[in-house]
Amino acid sequence: MASSVDSRVVKRYAGALFALALQHDNLDVNDAFRATPQLMIVLLHPRIGQSKKEDILKRIFGEQVKADVLHLMLLMAQKDRTSQIPFIAAEFDRLLQLHRKEASGEVVSAVPLNEAQNSQLTEQLLRITGFKVRLNHKLDPSILGGLVVRVGDHMIDSSVATQLNLLKERFKQVKVV
Repeated sequence: MASSVDSRVVKRYAGALFALALQHDNLDVNDAFRATPQLMIVLLHPRIGQSKKEDILKRIFGEQVKADVLHLMLLMAQKDRTSQIPFIAAEFDRLLQLHRKEASGEVVSAVPLNEAQNSQLTEQLLRITGFKVRLNHKLDPSILGGLVVRVGDHMIDSSVATQLNLLKERFKQVKVV
């Protein structure tokens, strides 16, 4: 059983699964994996053979997904790729978010944001990124004020603590005569 993540395999299978789901207009195919959390325990168990794993997949997903999606799942079992399923599911979610023009992000503030502030921030992020951003909120009093927003690989740091540090660095560079 493969124990490390093979990003090429993950992207290949997730891409194929996404293409099939898009073709069948069934983009919630990933929900089937979430609905059966014990499935991964069974699929990763070293004493359960591949034919038994295939039977389990057929029983669980046979009526829930289209035949070619089931075939892809069975292929993963046959090729001993079941350990990659959580990573394939995560990549599928990423592709789905891109397709739906959605993104996940994080906002850090010194105090909780009210509804109006949260709504305004979400609207600004939509204008900036072109994506509807679902924000996870964290409190961190050490930033003193302002916000730190992360969406994907991008970060906007308008915290008071960062602004004070920048000011401090500028003062260090000033030569007094």
